[in-house]
Amino acid sequence: MSKFKTIAVFAYPAEAVVVKGKLESEQVEVFLKDEFTVATDPFATNAIGGVKMLVYKEDFIKAMGILEQSNPDLLKYRVEYIKCPNCGKTDAREIRDIETAPTFADKMKAVVLNIFPFSNSYNYQCKSCYTKFDVNE
Repeated sequence: MSKFKTIAVFAYPAEAVVVKGKLESEQVEVFLKDEFTVATDPFATNAIGGVKMLVYKEDFIKAMGILEQSNPDLLKYRVEYIKCPNCGKTDAREIRDIETAPTFADKMKAVVLNIFPFSNSYNYQCKSCYTKFDVNE
C-alpha cells in the first residue's frame, strides 16, 4: 500500500514546479515523479503520462483544497476527488482547516485542534451531509 497519492498530472515540469511552490508554501510536502525524464526529453511526456505530482495521503485533502482556492485553472490538472462515504459527494474539508470552516464555532474548533492536536479518529468532514470520516483506508 502506497503512502502517496497523485493529485495532479502536468505536461511540462515548469507547470508542476509553480504549483509545487504554492503547495510547499502552505506546508504540504510535494514530490514530482518523472520530472527530470520529461525535462530531458519533452516528447516523452505523452509516453510516460506526464509529470505526476504526489503528496502524502495525510495531506491529500489539504492539497486539493489549496488547488481549489488558489486558482480555478489548476483544477484541470486534478486527477482524483475525495468522495464522502455517506452521500458520495466530493465536498469534504479537513476538520483542522480554519479556512474552510463554515461557521464561527467550527473555526474556533479548528484553531483549538491546531494548537492542541488531540488524537481524533475522524480528520475530515463532508460539507454537504456533515459526516465525519477518515481517508486513511
